[in-house]
Amino acid sequence: MADILVVDDDPINRLLLTTILEHHGHAIFEAADGAHALGWLKERSPDLIIVDLNMPRMDGLEFLKVFRADERHAGVAVVIHTATLVDDGLRALLELYAVAGVLAKPCEPHEVVDSVESALR
Repeated sequence: MADILVVDDDPINRLLLTTILEHHGHAIFEAADGAHALGWLKERSPDLIIVDLNMPRMDGLEFLKVFRADERHAGVAVVIHTATLVDDGLRALLELYAVAGVLAKPCEPHEVVDSVESALR
């Protein structure tokens, strides 16, 4: 299965994603914001990152900008997990950062699994 980094400032959201994905055999790592995630990525490279857009210190878009600038992570898939309304402008930014999918909060477990499987293909 896959190594997945879950980046979200809400511990309940991280727990939800971790529980669902570990049940499906994935190894899950957690970060509470974009800055913490970038520190984690200095030593490891996951197969997939699930990242929230609205976080303190470093939000999801700022994280994506820095993350995608590092060529070492070019092949890492990214899924956004957000309660933010995704409009055309945001979709264009997400496309620029090669985001594989968007999970709207709240979401059902099968939506998490489907999104992850799609992104990992």
